[in-house]
Amino acid sequence: MPSDRRWAPARPTFAGRVAEYVASMFPPLVQVPTGVIIVLAVHAGLQGLAGTAPIRVGARVVAAAATTVLLMLLLRVQDELKDLGTDAALAAAGDPRFRDRPAVTGRITAADLARLRRVLIAVLVAVNLPLGAVPLAAFAAALIVTLLSGRWFFHPAIAGDLVLAFWTHNPIGLLYATYTAAVFVQDFGVARLSPGAPVLLVALWLPVAAWEIARKIRAPEEETAYETWSARLGWRTAATVPPLLCVGAAAGLAYVGRASGLGPAYPAALGAAVLLVAGASLRFLRAPSPRTSRLRPYVEVFAAVGSGGLVLALALARGVGWLDAP
Repeated sequence: MPSDRRWAPARPTFAGRVAEYVASMFPPLVQVPTGVIIVLAVHAGLQGLAGTAPIRVGARVVAAAATTVLLMLLLRVQDELKDLGTDAALAAAGDPRFRDRPAVTGRITAADLARLRRVLIAVLVAVNLPLGAVPLAAFAAALIVTLLSGRWFFHPAIAGDLVLAFWTHNPIGLLYATYTAAVFVQDFGVARLSPGAPVLLVALWLPVAAWEIARKIRAPEEETAYETWSARLGWRTAATVPPLLCVGAAAGLAYVGRASGLGPAYPAALGAAVLLVAGASLRFLRAPSPRTSRLRPYVEVFAAVGSGGLVLALALARGVGWLDAP
């Protein structure tokens, strides 16, 4: 056992082991709202740009939210399968971020994870088959790219290069947002798709990129064999990237808010959230330590304000109604 933590024997059933794995590695109280809010932000944001009032949600949006959450879980499971050997080695070396993971401690097996992967794919296909041609095509593209990412896109060099891994894997989040845009097109028609749609999609993806970088920033004394952005770029350079990405996201989302006729409260909230990220980064730059290196929570706050704030602002300004599927 790579940890001093005492574990009871692994649960005897597949469902029990999966439940424990999900609770540990994909906490539903965090991940489900995250996926749902992103879908609502894309769909409602596109309606805002199109001038729709009230903002309408329907069965396809519910299916898109379920699809996005399940795709996020599929990515998590595939990452687990890809990194089983690496995680075990890091745990054996004493890295506290890895030593208590379910796959490392034997709380779930590789066979369990492979089975869970098959179940997720089957459920995803079943959910998307009835949604219509445009969402189904976008879903197929998102699923294929997701599955290819589980094989490192058949390019082994990606596995050993943090930059290659980032540019091949992180934009998958942008592809998921595009899938929700396809659901919007099925609901409202392509003629209602605003020229500002790409700005919305990129602005909602940039915090995902900032989060991915922020979670791999450590103080010099925290570095291990695990490759981090602070080791790759230097801790000073790495710490400046998340706030810069959040500034770009805030500018794009402020544009969407202005184009949607929203008042000053939403851009003010975006500005405050950017300052929060920038302040955390500055604190780390002035005094790097294991305590100040935790930039990830501040980026998560910004992401919640950006996407959740847009949904709330549009709902308050225009009202909310149910959309009957044609």
